[in-house]
Amino acid sequence: LDKTLRAVARGWNRHGDKDRIIFASMDVDDGEELFHKMKIEQIPRLMVFPAGAGPHALANASPREMTIKEETMTPVGMSAKLSTLLGVEIKPDVPVDYRKYLKSILAVQAAGVGAYLAYKFVNLRMLGRNLWAIATIMFVLLMTSGFMWNKINDPPYMGQTKSGEVALFVPTNSQQFAVETQIVAVTYAVCALCIVILVKHAPKIQGADQRTFVTLVFVLVLMLMFSYLNSVFRLKMPGYPFKLLLE
Repeated sequence: LDKTLRAVARGWNRHGDKDRIIFASMDVDDGEELFHKMKIEQIPRLMVFPAGAGPHALANASPREMTIKEETMTPVGMSAKLSTLLGVEIKPDVPVDYRKYLKSILAVQAAGVGAYLAYKFVNLRMLGRNLWAIATIMFVLLMTSGFMWNKINDPPYMGQTKSGEVALFVPTNSQQFAVETQIVAVTYAVCALCIVILVKHAPKIQGADQRTFVTLVFVLVLMLMFSYLNSVFRLKMPGYPFKLLLE
């Protein structure tokens, strides 16, 4: 949020009237007395204090708080929200992140060098089908869990509810936190592992009682994991009517 606020402030200070809107931030250690006076218990907080006098005074000059949502966590979203609230056009100044481009270039070069060395010195067929299967499944899990969406949109790792509690999921299908990708990928992986064990290993168990026990355990784990995925889908898609075991 601090990086976003600074980008919006730079844009306004460069193109707008510096005396009309003043951006500021305060650390907890520097403003403990003020936080206590304003009864602020949870941070971060994004507050607007409109002018009560002068040429730019608003009819309602009482302080107001901007809800920290997914859209206000980006410079463009925060600028649009403040522009609507204050009746002026605010354009953020987002510097080019050259480190991101440098990392991408280095990653592509490293992948190219690795592929070349593997082609020259490693007999890939000797690695075995199981290793290739694991690598393929991991790649599929990574891609189907929303990894590329995170790389493109750079969302926050996790969020915060109005009561200050940690939020792991955004209750809409158009946004997500970065931690959602990890949770969904792990859940998918457990489901895939259960299916592999039930198909390949459980039938080979010699004792009938042990085979039945192992089968029941992994079927139960599979149902619980799939029920959890279903509950996450219901959270992301309000109004979805079907559920399985978990709410």
